[in-house]
Amino acid sequence: MKKTFLVLSLLCAFLIGCSTTNKDGAVSSSSDTDTMQMRDWADVDIGELQDTKLSIRFNSSVSPIIYFAFNSAALSASSMDILNEQVAWLRDNPQALIVIEGHSDERGTREYNLALSNKRASSVMNYFIANGINPKRIRIIGYGKERPAVEGSNERAWSKNRRAVTIVQ
Repeated sequence: MKKTFLVLSLLCAFLIGCSTTNKDGAVSSSSDTDTMQMRDWADVDIGELQDTKLSIRFNSSVSPIIYFAFNSAALSASSMDILNEQVAWLRDNPQALIVIEGHSDERGTREYNLALSNKRASSVMNYFIANGINPKRIRIIGYGKERPAVEGSNERAWSKNRRAVTIVQ
């Protein structure tokens, strides 16, 4: 219920410029919305995000996923093409908040894969920041090998699991 109220309050403030009440009970107008939005964004449980109209629009407009080479967090040319499309969309939708999930394949230790998936998410975040996206809009999380997109112990599965996913809220 608290998350629903928070999301509705933020949506109201952004879409129609009405006032909202923050956690301290203070009323804020749309002029303080960016500050309030960033503070509240830091408190959201990014492991429990749900689709919104904005995230559905994002996913139907651009690819939310890029892939990485084995044992690498470097962005390929094709990944940067996809990220450029994401950056353009994010510039056109400045109210969108972003979570970047980093993932790895099943090979390697849990600790290694968590570190690598964080590096992958950080690579995407750094690309966004370098291209003008406000870092306060971005959160990252590394899942390691815990959330595979494709089950299997072969190159086809591994190549689909070495990824970063941009989630818009």
